[in-house]
Amino acid sequence: MNAEVTVLIPTYNSGSFLQEALNSVYSQTYANWKLIIVDDASTDTSISQLRPLLSDNRVTYIRNGQNLGQSKSMNLGLAVTTTPYVIQLDADDLLFPYTLEVLVAEARKQPEHVGLISGNINSVSFDANGNFYFNILTKNRSFQDKYDFLLSNMSQWPRFYRTSTLKAIGGWPTDDPFEGRYMEDKRVLMRLIEVAHFHWIDVPLYIHRRHERNQTNLVDIYRQITEWNIRDALKRWGDEFDPVFTVDQNGWIKIVDVIRK
Repeated sequence: MNAEVTVLIPTYNSGSFLQEALNSVYSQTYANWKLIIVDDASTDTSISQLRPLLSDNRVTYIRNGQNLGQSKSMNLGLAVTTTPYVIQLDADDLLFPYTLEVLVAEARKQPEHVGLISGNINSVSFDANGNFYFNILTKNRSFQDKYDFLLSNMSQWPRFYRTSTLKAIGGWPTDDPFEGRYMEDKRVLMRLIEVAHFHWIDVPLYIHRRHERNQTNLVDIYRQITEWNIRDALKRWGDEFDPVFTVDQNGWIKIVDVIRK
C-alpha cells in the first residue's frame, strides 16, 4: 500500500524534544507514513538523534545552509511531499498513537473541497525547571465561513492538509514583515479557508507542550503579526471591513468584531 500521509517536522535547536516527537511518529498504529524533517541550521546536538533513522526509506532529511524560519523550511518539505496528505508536527510536540490512523480514515471519506482536517488539542505545560505544571484539553469546532473562522481567534490542531490544496495556495506564506517566521499556522489557515473547507472531528489528536522556549512567549511579536495577518486577510477578502481589536491582561490581541467601512 502506498503511503497516504507525510509527517512534516521543522526543527531548530529542539534538544531532547525532537526525539520524543520522532518516537510519537514511530509509535503510530498507522505505520504506512512518510516523514520529512527539515533542519533549519540547528547548532545544538539534537540532529545527532536522526542518524539512526536515515536508513529508513520512509524518512527524508533536509538541512538548510542557513536559518530560514519555519514557513520557508516547511515549504522546502512541502516541495518534496508526494503523499495525498501532509500533517505538521512541531519538533516539541507529540501525536497520540492513534492520530494518523484516525485522520487518514476520516480523510478517505471527505470530498475534494475539504482542504484541512483537525481535532482537539491536549496542552501540557511545564515550568522553567521542566516540571509538569498542568494539562488542558481544548476543543476545536466547525466554521460556517471564513469570517466565522476569523472571529473565532482559533488555530487548528492538528493541521492535516490535503497536499494538493496546500500546494495550490503556494504553501505557507512568507510575505509578512517577519517573512513567515512567526504564527505560520494562522497565516496559512487564513489563505486556505478562502478556497477550501475545514473539517473537524471531536477527538483529541495532538499534544502541544508549553514551555519557556515556545515562540508564542514572544507576546509583542505575536501581537504585531496577529494584527497584520487579520488586516491583510480582510483586505484580500474585498476590503469591506475594518477589524475591532481588544488586548487582554496578558498582552494578547484578539479580534472581537468587524465593522463595514
